[in-house]
Amino acid sequence: MQSLIIFLGIALIFSAILSNFLELAKNNKGNDFKIKDYIKNFKIKNIDIKYVFIFVILFEVLLKFVPMPNLIFYIPVVLALILAFCLDIKYMIIPDTSSIIIVISAILKLIMNFSIDNCINSIIGLLVGGLFFYIINIIFEFFTKKVGFGFGDIKLLASIGLFLGYKDVFVIIIMSIFLSAAFSIIFLIINYLRKVKKEYLPFGPFIVISTLIIFIVPGARIINSYVYLVDSLIDKLI
Repeated sequence: MQSLIIFLGIALIFSAILSNFLELAKNNKGNDFKIKDYIKNFKIKNIDIKYVFIFVILFEVLLKFVPMPNLIFYIPVVLALILAFCLDIKYMIIPDTSSIIIVISAILKLIMNFSIDNCINSIIGLLVGGLFFYIINIIFEFFTKKVGFGFGDIKLLASIGLFLGYKDVFVIIIMSIFLSAAFSIIFLIINYLRKVKKEYLPFGPFIVISTLIIFIVPGARIINSYVYLVDSLIDKLI
């Protein structure tokens, strides 16, 4: 009960932050804006109550899977992820604010759980998360002369890699691609039947969904389960 009251208080604050971000983004027609403009236009009455419920549910789920000392680092990351999700869905932008929040949380988490292995894991995660789609972008632009993934996606993945490490961010990348492909096919079929033309779905929400899944089921466990499944199938075939 005590944790629920605390989570409710945090959820109210986060909902105010998120709701005002969305309001300012709407006024700016999806264009990025400076943080001083956000502070200047912040209004407490802009709170959307549905986000309070979303945050409380996510916090309660995290409480069951994330050890209490580390939970304080995950909570602001949830805000960053939901912020990225909502803005990318509505306006096709992922604000730098999301990546900055995750980077700060990652650094504080590293300080609290300092070890050489953790530092190496996070640095490799940063590189894997940042370079994977950056390299794909370069190749894609070279052949098509069009922009592939936005830099918002790249920065978000890089910050997540720093926070979670290379194994988790690698699984997040793979999951994001599969989820994006599956939903894009459904999206195209629905638009075809409705005779509606829309170019593509934003990729950011799939990164967010995959990351939230990894918070509950670590990437290492998914990799081990996959390896075990493949080994079992090979043993049966042999």
